[in-house]
Amino acid sequence: MKRFIIWMITTVVAVVVWSAANFFVTTEGWTLKRLAPAGDVQAFERALTAQAQQQFKGNLIYALLSNGKQVAVQSMSKGKPVDEHSRFGVASLSKWVTATAVMVLVEQGKVNLDTPVSKYLTRWQLPPSEFDNEQVTLRRLLSHTAGITDGLGHNGFAPGEPVQPLVEHLTRANDADPGKSGKVQVGMAPGTKWMYSGGSYNIIQMIIEEVCGCSYAQAMQQLVFAPLGMISTDFTVKRDAPELATYFGANQQPRVYPNYTSLAATGLYTTVSDLIRFTRSQIPARVLDEPGTRLLTDNTLDTMRTPIAQVEGLDIWGAGVMLFAPTNSDDYVIGHGGQSPYLNASVRLNPDNGDAIIAMQTGNQEALASDLATHWTTWQTGKPDMYILNNSVPAMLLRIVVGSGVIMLLAITWGVVGYTRRSRRHPA
Repeated sequence: MKRFIIWMITTVVAVVVWSAANFFVTTEGWTLKRLAPAGDVQAFERALTAQAQQQFKGNLIYALLSNGKQVAVQSMSKGKPVDEHSRFGVASLSKWVTATAVMVLVEQGKVNLDTPVSKYLTRWQLPPSEFDNEQVTLRRLLSHTAGITDGLGHNGFAPGEPVQPLVEHLTRANDADPGKSGKVQVGMAPGTKWMYSGGSYNIIQMIIEEVCGCSYAQAMQQLVFAPLGMISTDFTVKRDAPELATYFGANQQPRVYPNYTSLAATGLYTTVSDLIRFTRSQIPARVLDEPGTRLLTDNTLDTMRTPIAQVEGLDIWGAGVMLFAPTNSDDYVIGHGGQSPYLNASVRLNPDNGDAIIAMQTGNQEALASDLATHWTTWQTGKPDMYILNNSVPAMLLRIVVGSGVIMLLAITWGVVGYTRRSRRHPA
């Protein structure tokens, strides 16, 4: 009996150690390699540029910030050159800018994050559901935890095609991704699960219009763009403007930027220069040597970075920002990305030190800007971001299951062999 207990304990301990080792190796990034030594900006810039030059297929620009100051900018193009003043569509990166406007309204006392959104809406309301629609709040809309199950995704509308009015779009979006209903409705209990929802930000767009008493574009100028001096940022394509970056598609063939109803979710056009101003405004004032124009207090910025949504036990979303990886101070590298066909943008910020990366590209079907930002996150923190974890967790779980099975098999074999030997030495 004693031998059996020892055998059981040894087996369980071996399985636990194997599982824990795999978990920590994966989640802590112990096998990850930085592109350059931590803190060596010049070496990182050289390594990142070399990698980008091998991969980009249309155009690309990225900038690096250190303590909120621009320390590097690199651009490359297969056609018309791009620079920090070139305008790109940035798709879902629009959501972070929208979230900032919401938080400005919170500080002004015009909205509350935890008030039912029905209190702010007059032109449209969520359709009746089997769940409690009054549990849909701005905090949950910002973090994709409001139970909205549209799954949007917006393809936009081609030049010359009528742009669907917002009320009709909320009822059923004509530019929904294939296979998506396009209906903005509560399909699961609010606050119970994370599900990415462009429709949630369409609701926020309407709330901003209702509260401010003007169009969403006008409200964003008043709340964010004008105060920060973002003079090249708005929701208009301006197709003949020389500063508009070519939208490269497959085989470096030009595509046409669409028009959008869903401005808050995906309709922003901007430049690296303006995104630097925006990113600086998201750095806690306590971090910067020379604080710039502020939109929000440090307390409000802390609120945006506070985890709200989790997937598989990992914090992934705050109030309008993605939580990419933990920092050394138990904070998070934050930011947002955006992706449309052959277009990708990403901004990430380390609130511990005010370092950041801003990247925009067209022409690559894969998310090149986000891949570069992932390298930056690893260089900053030595830890995997949510995309690396998303790709590596299934393999980790498989290793744990297979390894645990092998341990159990070896333990059983060891037990059987030991029992057989003892039986031979001490026959009944």
